[in-house]
Amino acid sequence: MQEAQAIIERVRRVSATVQRLDVAVDRAHRNVGAGQLFLARTTASFDPYLREPWTPVHRNGSSLTIERPAGQVYTPGQIVSLIGPIGRPLPMREKIRTLLLIAHEATPAALMMLAETALAQGAAVSLALLGAAIHYPLEALPEEVEVIRGDDQGKWPDQPETLRWAEQVFAVAPPPYDMSYYTQLLDSIRQVKMEVPAQYVYGLFQPPLPCGVGACQACLIRRSGEEVPACTEGMAFDLTTLHLLAPEGKA
Repeated sequence: MQEAQAIIERVRRVSATVQRLDVAVDRAHRNVGAGQLFLARTTASFDPYLREPWTPVHRNGSSLTIERPAGQVYTPGQIVSLIGPIGRPLPMREKIRTLLLIAHEATPAALMMLAETALAQGAAVSLALLGAAIHYPLEALPEEVEVIRGDDQGKWPDQPETLRWAEQVFAVAPPPYDMSYYTQLLDSIRQVKMEVPAQYVYGLFQPPLPCGVGACQACLIRRSGEEVPACTEGMAFDLTTLHLLAPEGKA
C-alpha cells in the first residue's frame, strides 16, 4: 500500500444518481485487483479528516474508472491523493463458468471489476439487485451480465435454482445490513446444498476505514474465532468462516 497523487481526467454522468471518473494513477496503483479500493482525499486540508473510499469499476492501462454518487462535484484536472490499494483481490476461482453477484442495499460497484474479469474468461455472470440496489442504473452494467431484480427482503424469483447454478457467489451489503443479510444468504444456501464448500460464498464488508492498515481496529471482523481487520484481510470473507448471527427462528 502506498500514497500517491492522481489526476481526474474525465467526469461522466452515467445516470441521475451515478457518475464515473477516469483517473490517471501512479504506477503503484495500476495493478489494483477486483474488490480492492483506495482511500481518497480531494482537498489539500484535513477537512474532512476521513478519506473517501474510492472503488475502481474498470482498469485501462494507466487509468482507473471510479464510480461516485452523482451529487458530489469533481472537475477534470483535479489532483487527488490516493492511499491503497486497500484489502485483497476477490478470490474468484480459476476457469469459473458460472458466477453469481449480489448487491443488497448497496451499489454493485465493488463487484464490477470481478464481473468484467469473469466475462473476459467466458463465464456466465448474473447480478441480483436487492433492496435499494434495484434502483442502480442498468446502463452502468456490462450488457453481458444477466440482471435479476429482487425484493426488500433479500429474495428473488427462482432463488434456489440460481444458487445451485452458481459455481461461486460474491455479495455486497453495507452496514448495518451486512451481518443480517449474510446470515440470511448463508442460511438460504444451506437449504439448497447439502454442504456449503469453502471458498464458495463471500461477503464484502464496507466498514469505516480511518487508517487502512489495521492499526485503528475500526474494521474488525470475527473470523474463525479471532478478530481480523477487514482493511488488510478482506474486504471479502468466506461466509462459512465468520461468526454470523443466528438464523431467524433459531437460538
